[in-house]
Amino acid sequence: MNRPLSQPSNRRRTNNGIEIPLLAQWLVVFFLIGLLGLFFVYLKNQQHAIGEQTRLVEAKINELHAHHDALIAKVTALTSRGALQKRLDEKYLDLVPIAETAIARTTPARTLGEERTMRTASLRRNLETD
Repeated sequence: MNRPLSQPSNRRRTNNGIEIPLLAQWLVVFFLIGLLGLFFVYLKNQQHAIGEQTRLVEAKINELHAHHDALIAKVTALTSRGALQKRLDEKYLDLVPIAETAIARTTPARTLGEERTMRTASLRRNLETD
């Protein structure tokens, strides 16, 4: 059963080689997964940056709203009847009466009912049908 060494063997030797197409396919898949992961991280960083900018803009808007409300309160206080009366008493303001002939009217002044009160605006609808 011993064969001589000079005769070639017909048996195939087992080949444990690396299959290049399968390896290349897996490398491409892992590369795409890594690229997708990097894109996801980039998007999350952009989301956080935009969120921070939005927070700063909202804080500035709230600050401007508060400043606007304070200015409206100040204007309201300075133009109230009491404040104007105080300035009039201090002679800071001077009121001059307007003569009846200096008032321009587009329609004649109307009176309403028995009270004989003046109306500043006329209604187009009939008041008796309401």
